[in-house]
Amino acid sequence: MKTDIKHIAAITAAAIWADGEYDEAEKVLVEAISEALELNASEFTQEVEAALAEIEPMDEEQVNSYILEHSVEVEDEEAEILYEAALEVITVDGVVGVEEIENILAIASALGIDEARAVLLFAEVVKEESELELVY
Repeated sequence: MKTDIKHIAAITAAAIWADGEYDEAEKVLVEAISEALELNASEFTQEVEAALAEIEPMDEEQVNSYILEHSVEVEDEEAEILYEAALEVITVDGVVGVEEIENILAIASALGIDEARAVLLFAEVVKEESELELVY
């Protein structure tokens, strides 16, 4: 990827932040994302954990600013790839809540992905994950 690893990690961390916990499934997924994006796994994990430590005390508005700050550094042709990785992050635990949907739409918007396209990509994930629980 052309986008700097710090910005990829920041977007990934913002998706993890949405449900308030960095669980084992997300840790495994971070490694899988690093492999899929051909990034150094240990460096990517360190960057994600550093980004999580940075955003952990933030409120939603601050996290949205953080997402925007890092999204402008993402190469246009890589934006949808990072959005799909963020979708994987929010669905890996099998439960998606309203705050995660708000967060993922903020990520899509910051990455310049049209809201309708973002929703359709999310719907595809929901369709593929038959056991996904949506919490209102």
